[in-house]
Amino acid sequence: MRCADAPATGRNGKTDPPHTPCPREIIMSDETTQAPCLCDYAATVWPRRDILTAGIALLIAPTTPALAVGEPGAGAPPARAPNPKALRPQPGDRFAYLSGENKDKPVMAADIKIGDPPRLAYPVDPATETIRSGSRVNQVLLIRTDPSALTPATAPRAAGGIVAYSAICTHNGCPITLLDGDNRSVVCTCHGSRFDLADNGAILTGPATRRLAGLPVAVADGFVTVAGAFTGALGAATSQ
Repeated sequence: MRCADAPATGRNGKTDPPHTPCPREIIMSDETTQAPCLCDYAATVWPRRDILTAGIALLIAPTTPALAVGEPGAGAPPARAPNPKALRPQPGDRFAYLSGENKDKPVMAADIKIGDPPRLAYPVDPATETIRSGSRVNQVLLIRTDPSALTPATAPRAAGGIVAYSAICTHNGCPITLLDGDNRSVVCTCHGSRFDLADNGAILTGPATRRLAGLPVAVADGFVTVAGAFTGALGAATSQ
């Protein structure tokens, strides 16, 4: 349909109904009214600014689906891989001497004899040879005692009389390095606390108020190895 004032004749000879003047024709001259009226489709043409805005929005839109609030990972930073040196002893770990002329060398079961002073060591990942020295509470003391002296709570996590415990005194956090004359208890030289290693690290004399944490061990190919997690709290008691 045209935007002229006069009625138009259709192909079938019938006269089209009068056309309502285009609003633009009202303010235009007679010469300009002969141009096609854009009123019928002008509303469907997007302004150039809107087209550019929509295009930019598509370019910068994320390509991965957003996580809904409450979903795992929503708003959380990427998980940091644990430091293998600071991990607690893992089953299958071996032991390496903590200090002395044998520092970093493996602890062999044949090297530990009844009556020897405690051997202080760190656990070692046998696959990567990573020594887990990144945490002080990973210090472990190893002794061998008479297997028949071990209590029912201790015997299942021993290997041929070898027992392992945290080397950190539960009183004030000092390292324990002295074996008592009974060949089964150890003494903290800082304040004199004594612990019975044949009886689950029980306290014999204070001032410590908490037993030593035990560590299950086994012997594999001559190496002393970790057979489980610590049984008990590590480090000095916070209440002391």
